Amino acid sequence: MSLLRLRSAEPPFTAVGVAGQAAHLLALLEALALWEPTDVVETLDADLFGEALRSASERGDVMTTAAVELAAYMEKGPEELSRWIAQLRAVIEESPVPDTELPKLDHLFGTERLAELCGVANSSLRRYLSRDRPVPDDVALRLHTVARIVGALAGSYNDRGVRRWFDRPRVELGQRTPASVLSGNWQADEAGPLRVLDLAESTAA
Repeated sequence: MSLLRLRSAEPPFTAVGVAGQAAHLLALLEALALWEPTDVVETLDADLFGEALRSASERGDVMTTAAVELAAYMEKGPEELSRWIAQLRAVIEESPVPDTELPKLDHLFGTERLAELCGVANSSLRRYLSRDRPVPDDVALRLHTVARIVGALAGSYNDRGVRRWFDRPRVELGQRTPASVLSGNWQADEAGPLRVLDLAESTAA
């Protein structure tokens, strides 16, 4: 279950644009298991944001520069800070991290269900989990897409609600369920999966 339940913010995150971008980035980092808070988080402040960036930088190169630049950007105006955070989100959204994403998603869905969503055999997914085999690039992209969907939903649903979301028919998907769109050998850049991702992100907007 997500521990990110923001109710308040401190400067410079009190500006609406900054607060929204920062909250979305934190939710994404948590969903990808690049940052894992140890307790419920209700206040968005500089210490929390810095902790999340440093944690992400320890698990990959994507956020290393951001952790260094944070102090300088905290002194800038809200528009520039918001734009910088949005750029960080864009980088993370294009950067699969299967080593962290796979175990977290397996814990949420279970191996059989996750295998269905990612279009792979149970036996293959177990080998990826045990690191007996590297995760193929196309599977890593599917995992990353599912993780992004989960991250978008986490602020509105508990774990059970997230799982059920995938099985509800949606008007926006032509009365198909998200799970039925994410079935078989789907590709992350196809129209169907992108619509599912947009639908999840619109829930959090």
